[in-house]
Amino acid sequence: MSTPTSAHGLGPDHARAIRVARTLQPFNHNPQARPEDPARWWRTLCWAADRIAVSGDLDPGRAADQLAEWVAAGVTDILDVRGEANDARRVAAHAPTLRYHWLGTHDDGDRQAASWFDEIATVVEPVLADPARRLVIHCHLGVNRGPSATLTALLLQGLHPIEAMDAIRAARPVASMMYAGDAVVWWGVREGLAGDEIVALHDEVCAWHEANPLDVPYCIQQMGRARYAA
Repeated sequence: MSTPTSAHGLGPDHARAIRVARTLQPFNHNPQARPEDPARWWRTLCWAADRIAVSGDLDPGRAADQLAEWVAAGVTDILDVRGEANDARRVAAHAPTLRYHWLGTHDDGDRQAASWFDEIATVVEPVLADPARRLVIHCHLGVNRGPSATLTALLLQGLHPIEAMDAIRAARPVASMMYAGDAVVWWGVREGLAGDEIVALHDEVCAWHEANPLDVPYCIQQMGRARYAA
């Protein structure tokens, strides 16, 4: 009889080890883990690599200007990972030369499915195979989903998970990457790593979060205040 596997392709013992390691503590209220002026990062284009940027979403009040700024920065493709919204019509109206890709998902703090990361790969790989194309990945605030998808893109480019997370946080101080653990498990299965190796990678991600906490509620609160003040 074959050994049952989790949705991410792991055996039950390894999947259980990852569940036990998962914690939300590094993302909770923590006055010592508050970046300066989180609101200014909301819709700032942050380059995590030469051709991969991460941002928050388009501002409905200045979408045309924002898209023009992205085009001027060399962006050719947008990957929008918000499950709650879709800007296909807006992008087509204001920046028809941009390729718009939508892979919407939830942001409820639960696990992201392996199929979502598969879909990210189907977008990212052909985009980055063309040296003339540059990609911006965004969710709503650019805190969890967008940065986690950006991590996936960097893994596909050959970066080690911790190197990739360092690059994303350096470029975007409000990048929490709550779904980084799911990304590295998916990547490990895709790369054919052994279960023990995948658990070890997941543990490294958890340790990174513990060493680099971020007060996510504070960041979201500050961005919300900026929205209502605008």
